[in-house]
Amino acid sequence: MKATGWIDTKRFMEPIVNLEEKFGKVVGKIRRRTPAEALDRMVARFHAMGLKLPYPKGVYRFKTFEEANEWEMKHQIAAAVKRLRDHQR
Repeated sequence: MKATGWIDTKRFMEPIVNLEEKFGKVVGKIRRRTPAEALDRMVARFHAMGLKLPYPKGVYRFKTFEEANEWEMKHQIAAAVKRLRDHQR
């Protein structure tokens, strides 16, 4: 480095990757899906694993966060009890 304060740009401008090197062979293809198809596949896998959200469908409005947390906890506990009961049979 020179005493002029300038940075030696050649030292920092060296390419990290050899740009003239040919890339390796690609085998197979990844099928591109639309976001709707990807979501449908994800939902199908979710249901195939037997998973289900512990909340009923719909939109719920609560006056306070505490009320929302209480409602959420009630449904999580009910779902856990149901899973335990089903597992014991």
